[in-house]
Amino acid sequence: NNQEDDDTIATNADDFDDTKTSVTFGGQTELPPLPIPSLEETLNKFLKCLDALYYDYEEQKEASQAVVLEFLQGEGPKLQQLLLEYDRTGRERGEIGSYVEEFWNDAYLAPDSSVVLNLNPYFV
Repeated sequence: NNQEDDDTIATNADDFDDTKTSVTFGGQTELPPLPIPSLEETLNKFLKCLDALYYDYEEQKEASQAVVLEFLQGEGPKLQQLLLEYDRTGRERGEIGSYVEEFWNDAYLAPDSSVVLNLNPYFV
């Protein structure tokens, strides 16, 4: 490596592809994709996390379980299928490496303002 090579300015999009040359991202394409949990697993974890937030435990827990059951019997399976399809086609086309990648980039990497002060996934 000589000094002249280090000072070269990238002039086309291929020069910016860190996945080929970067120590950090060099093996990215060889990693297995993040698993997508089943809808049932996700909803069970969701309900478990809510336990700490209830102030009227029994009433709120029953209400939460009813909403989750409605979602599971309604739109939930269709949305789960869309997520699986989004992940599969995105990886096949090379557009994404993971189903969370686009959200992560848009939410955490794109904003010009402080993400600590201006982004909370709870509000998304």
